[in-house]
Amino acid sequence: MPLLEDHSAAFIVRVWCESGGEEPGTVRAWRGSVEHVPTGARAFFTELDAVIAFMKPHLVALGIEEPARFWEQVDDLAR
Repeated sequence: MPLLEDHSAAFIVRVWCESGGEEPGTVRAWRGSVEHVPTGARAFFTELDAVIAFMKPHLVALGIEEPARFWEQVDDLAR
């Protein structure tokens, strides 16, 4: 039986807001970045769907089975 580490991936997700609307304290936009730790590959996003799209190929490469794809469950929760 393979160890858990054989089928795991590490990502860093950062989220921040950009202020600068007409009124003080307003949020102009939410932005973020997601990084695949082992490769250093990084993408920037303004929508959470982009995080899932970035992570998906890395997880598929690990051999994640179709029914176990957590991003589909996370995507359902986000809606």
